[in-house]
Amino acid sequence: MKTVFSALAALLASAAMPAYAEEAVPFKASLLGQVVLPTGLKIAGTEFGGISGLDYDAARGLFYAISDDRSERAPARLYTLKLAIDSKGVHGVDIVSSAELRNAEGAAFAKKDVDPEAIRFDAAANRIFWSSEGDAAGRPAIYEAKPDGSHVRSFAIPETYLPDADKTRGVRGNLSFESLAISPDGKTLWAGTENALAQDGEKATLEAGSPSRIIGFDIASGTAKAEHVYDNGPIFTKATQDPFYNDNGLSEFMFFGPGELLTIERSFALGIGSEINFYLASFSGATDVNGSASIKEVAAKAMSKRKVLKIGEGDFGLDIDNIESVTWGPEVDGQRTLVIASDNNFSPEQFTQFVVLKLDAATN
Repeated sequence: MKTVFSALAALLASAAMPAYAEEAVPFKASLLGQVVLPTGLKIAGTEFGGISGLDYDAARGLFYAISDDRSERAPARLYTLKLAIDSKGVHGVDIVSSAELRNAEGAAFAKKDVDPEAIRFDAAANRIFWSSEGDAAGRPAIYEAKPDGSHVRSFAIPETYLPDADKTRGVRGNLSFESLAISPDGKTLWAGTENALAQDGEKATLEAGSPSRIIGFDIASGTAKAEHVYDNGPIFTKATQDPFYNDNGLSEFMFFGPGELLTIERSFALGIGSEINFYLASFSGATDVNGSASIKEVAAKAMSKRKVLKIGEGDFGLDIDNIESVTWGPEVDGQRTLVIASDNNFSPEQFTQFVVLKLDAATN
């Protein structure tokens, strides 16, 4: 059942700031503003948070957002949001509606039976695609749904992504389908793993990165038709606080142009904070490894990539958090905007953050 409400939760909204991160090619990004929501905010009795995916419906001026609540606090769900964005900054967020995600039987997902991560809105067909990192057995999934969250179909996930009993094959826990993007021609849905499949390589470390797979599904049939290797970089620095957790991985991507993804690698070190790196990654020249049981068995050329932007602690004057979402936003003064959002993990030490960047005219 779709629940509709409106709550202007414009907390800690900031005005436009003329700051820049490090040199970025081929564009410069300036901070238009941000809005931050505290952990614990409840809307109609349900805690808002865990925002792991975001996409823009330009025709209605709405953002679709997905929560990674594994039906533990409330049934797995998506939201529609409106961000108050103009040339002077970002002035608030209006949480317009919430809708439960439904399984093939039409019921809400059971506790821990789904782990929502990414969401994309297909305006041409008025539908959404969303990914799950794993069910109770760790099996990832990609779904088509109606905007009200009702199930339409599941995509056919290749066996290489499905964990086996001894964990030597398939996605690793919490390192699965973090990213989704619809190709510009609307025919292919691309999904990316956060780190390597178990049979492909190791997780990212301070010394070495990790080879993710980016897999393309034919939208008409729901079957895989292409796969490419994407090399994540190493973790950016050592953790300084017990239990000394750190990581780096592909947390989201979107198409920046034909054949080119804008990717986000989110790196974190406990006691230090986050570093968010943006790359342009090209499919051109990359080996198609579709159907390969392991990339170790083929001489695979990874997608080429170049860093175009870094946001570390203090860049743009931001306390940057756990960024897991990226989408185009509305044009402002004839320039495109990029909207990124953080997953607060429902932790009182974190927050939900919507950051709007304005790109210079060279990207229009």
